[in-house]
Amino acid sequence: MVAPPSPVAEPAPLPAQATTTPTPEKAAPVQTAKLSLATPDNHATTADGLDNALSGRHLSGSLRVDGFDVPLPPGDWLELANMHFKQSTSAGELLMLGRVKNRRLMGYVRITAGRSTSDPAAGFRASPGCDRQNENTNVFVSEALEPFGHQACWLMDHSFLAPLQAWADRANKLPALERAAAGDLAAKGVSYPQEMISVRFTRAETWGLLEVRYVFNPEEDHIASSNVATYADSDWQPRTISRYPDKVAYVDKLRHWGDDFWPRFKAAFDAGQPAPSR
Repeated sequence: MVAPPSPVAEPAPLPAQATTTPTPEKAAPVQTAKLSLATPDNHATTADGLDNALSGRHLSGSLRVDGFDVPLPPGDWLELANMHFKQSTSAGELLMLGRVKNRRLMGYVRITAGRSTSDPAAGFRASPGCDRQNENTNVFVSEALEPFGHQACWLMDHSFLAPLQAWADRANKLPALERAAAGDLAAKGVSYPQEMISVRFTRAETWGLLEVRYVFNPEEDHIASSNVATYADSDWQPRTISRYPDKVAYVDKLRHWGDDFWPRFKAAFDAGQPAPSR
């Protein structure tokens, strides 16, 4: 069997959130906002507090990515970065979207959409995190895990975003998509918290892969996090979260959201299946 694309090691800000994201062999130039586009303060601004020249296209409802209609949570979403990847047995797209309120990042969506290009289709290796419940995972639901075949799982953990502040430092090892998105946020003048809560859905068959990370800012529910040095010291770690009833309630709320959203996500993946060849 031809080996499917290898996953990228997760960046420092997201140490417990490995994905099946392939390493791009031929990547188009990453698109980010340019600092030179900044306009005077008296120009019109959008509801998110951004200048119209920087805000860009607003997306809502769903977004077509590599033949999948990816469902989006409610709100206006801005494209922060995108790129294509091509591997020996697959090809696809990577995107990062953000939801901004008053120049503060209130949520982001990270999309990996891929298709097998080999004949027969080689499939995709098991999605990291879906093979077992990680000690850093708050919620874990696995319906199927067949490497290079049928995969269906979702999990919840937290994203430690503090290292993204050093996006311009090449010594700071970040995947290209995360680096581009952080640069775009800096160009737009958008800040973000130390931590956000991630719900990651994964579906794969031999013919394709759709993995989407929906990430939420607890500040929107007036929940703050203690300043910590590392991901492991977070209030949101399963071994410490019980000390914080408001955080426990927030995780429970997102678990219910995940339960409700999961069927919609699976339907979007199934609808993207290519028509049988004659």
